[in-house]
Amino acid sequence: MKVTADRRRCMAAGHCAISAPTVFDHGEDGLVVVLDADPGEDAREAVETAEDLCPSRAIAVAPAATERVPSG
Repeated sequence: MKVTADRRRCMAAGHCAISAPTVFDHGEDGLVVVLDADPGEDAREAVETAEDLCPSRAIAVAPAATERVPSG
């Protein structure tokens, strides 16, 4: 999976860093920082939870370039 965060949308709620602390943190300005843009499968549930909980929808999770996407 590929993880991105839009710092312009971030409102520093902190849900991402709490849900997936190995993938997200906050900078000195309080805004999201992606620590691991390509986390392993073991982090998938936590990362998807962070994406779901983000009130500003600043977190995005997409399949990695080598990841197979199920069809239909």
